[in-house]
Amino acid sequence: MAKRRKNAGKGHVEAPTSSCLLICDDVLVSTGKNKHFLEGVIGAVGVASVPAVVGPYVAYIRLSNVYGGQEIVLSICNATDDEEVFRVMATSSEKSDPLETHTIILAIPPFEIRETGRYIFSASHGGVPFAQSMITIVVPEQKELS
Repeated sequence: MAKRRKNAGKGHVEAPTSSCLLICDDVLVSTGKNKHFLEGVIGAVGVASVPAVVGPYVAYIRLSNVYGGQEIVLSICNATDDEEVFRVMATSSEKSDPLETHTIILAIPPFEIRETGRYIFSASHGGVPFAQSMITIVVPEQKELS
């Protein structure tokens, strides 16, 4: 017989888990086939100079272990100094079933980047990240014509 976990008491909600956390140019949803088509998955963004405004983009996250009314924070932070450049909160439906797979598709409005380098896109619950992906901001080298 399985033992009941000590932390499974009333009021305790486990963190969700994620199999996919991405930023894309766009996400198309096929109603007929119930499929998602991710366009332009972002791994690096080239800008002419910094500071720069980048976006708009779309956040795409696949979740499980999601309970009703659970708050999930999506943020983008500079990997060097943890400066947050974007943050949005999403709340799961009160009827969320933790045994099902849940998908969040969320518009990310344009935001300002002040320096080049690595940025961390993360999903967190209760202040603890449970999924992360990296985005690099680069200024391409300018070559002079001879």
